[in-house]
Amino acid sequence: MSKKLLKKIFNKALNKVKAESIINDNISVKKSVVKIIDKKINLKDINNLYIFAVGKAAYSMAKECENILGEKIKSGIVISSSKGELKYLKHFTSTHPEVSQKSIDAGNLLFESVKKLKKNDSFIFLLSGGASAMIEKPIDGLNLDDFKKISSSLLKSGIDIKALNSVRKSISQIKGGKLSNEIKAKGTVLVLSDVIGDDLNTIGSAPMNNGKFSHHIIGNNKIALKEAKAFIKDKVEKTKIITTSLDKESAEAASFISKKIQEYDKKYETFCLLFGGETTTVVKSDGGYGGRNQELALRLLINNSINDKISILCAGSDGIDGHSSSNGAFIDFDLYGKIIKEELNPKEYLENSDSNTFFKKLGYDFNTGITGTNVMDFVIVVKQK
Repeated sequence: MSKKLLKKIFNKALNKVKAESIINDNISVKKSVVKIIDKKINLKDINNLYIFAVGKAAYSMAKECENILGEKIKSGIVISSSKGELKYLKHFTSTHPEVSQKSIDAGNLLFESVKKLKKNDSFIFLLSGGASAMIEKPIDGLNLDDFKKISSSLLKSGIDIKALNSVRKSISQIKGGKLSNEIKAKGTVLVLSDVIGDDLNTIGSAPMNNGKFSHHIIGNNKIALKEAKAFIKDKVEKTKIITTSLDKESAEAASFISKKIQEYDKKYETFCLLFGGETTTVVKSDGGYGGRNQELALRLLINNSINDKISILCAGSDGIDGHSSSNGAFIDFDLYGKIIKEELNPKEYLENSDSNTFFKKLGYDFNTGITGTNVMDFVIVVKQK
């Protein structure tokens, strides 16, 4: 099987949207002038420069900012689900995907910190996916237990990220641009997008997006898959990015991908098809392990989407896939023989929302660990001779 090649393609896509790439491509410094995208800030003209960062990629993005800007940074707050110390910035480890007391503490810390900025200060705000759960300040009258019940029910319901974040905004004092209302300083928001269409009203529930500060997308699914395409295009007859906005329900997505595979299988001896986006799935059993990527891989397997020349990797770019230790799964033709040998029934695991247990038993789970970035999911299909 092409596990090795699939991993290489995945890593090419992933590395293009990791902190080292996206921050170095968009922030630089020369003497006292800091350049952010196409905007220049002369540090002699401002009081202090602050860095704020929230989301799954916050720690790694902030650390790269420290590497570039060093002691030019006055201070700032970084909130992520990672662990680690920073030299100039205070790092607070919060929770994801569910809101907790840590989320409330982090939200209050950030809220109070940005309020202290002076009019002649400047800041860079680094926003990435996961921020919705990591910072919270519930509306008056709503306690943490009520908030958690609402959030947990929404996560298990299978609704898409836009609908999820819309509800989150309505019960928050920090989301939907409300955080930016507290800031007197000038600043720029750099965004690593984890939503389809790069909707600034949706990413991280838009804490800074009320029209007051400019937002710039510096990393997304499209940028990642373009890098993957550049890597693989000379190794196969045909390479195609089919979509970067795969937002279908799991079963529908599997059917769509299967049809595309059949279409290209008839035309080409070798190919690589790339899909990006984020499918939805309804959790049917609280006892199961897995997530949308492993469920999608399981459905593609059940659909007989592969043959002896085709293999697939479905994986999340953030290193996480639902309630499991993996971020995805491989499938190939050899898997059918292993299923018979182990006497497993794939449909039972699908019904129990237990895709991770299935793939783990067969050694086909994919696990990178936390990647430090997040641009939704990748589905990589390869046909080799």
